[in-house]
Amino acid sequence: MKRLRTIIKKQAGLTLIELMIVLAITGIVTGTVTMITFQVFDGEAHANNHMDAISRVQNVGRQVSRDAGMAQIVSLSGDEDGFPLTLSWTEWENNDSHQVVYSIDDNNLKRVHTINGNPDESYIFEYIISIDPDTEELKTYCERDPATNQLVFTLTATAGVGSQQISETRVYRTTPRPSM
Repeated sequence: MKRLRTIIKKQAGLTLIELMIVLAITGIVTGTVTMITFQVFDGEAHANNHMDAISRVQNVGRQVSRDAGMAQIVSLSGDEDGFPLTLSWTEWENNDSHQVVYSIDDNNLKRVHTINGNPDESYIFEYIISIDPDTEELKTYCERDPATNQLVFTLTATAGVGSQQISETRVYRTTPRPSM
């Protein structure tokens, strides 16, 4: 016991080299933890934006497919993107006449629905882009497949901003119903 006290009394503290080594190790550990934290937050934001873009394009695709599936008369414009697209049909049970017009408004897809000539609902799908602003590439368009008579919709939705912006593209094929 006496020998242990003598050893403890002879130690005066840490040397400068020992302190520098401890600071270097602490800096490396802190830097690693910080980078991992940023990667986790960045990955989470990226994943959230990706899921948001998928949800947006699927919601619009479902709406467009439903309208196109009901259509008895389809009128595509001669423009490169196929818009405005007019879909018309008459309900079998009550003879209500429906018309849905899809058009591009300020690089967003717009839907206007009328029943018997009276406005029913109108809304803009804000995150469905028509043209990529960076490349001027057409991203949302409609065309008719001459072999199958199907309407082919290519829709692109975006989510996020800056380096976190994600775009998701889906293609929907729908066969309009026959006339009465």
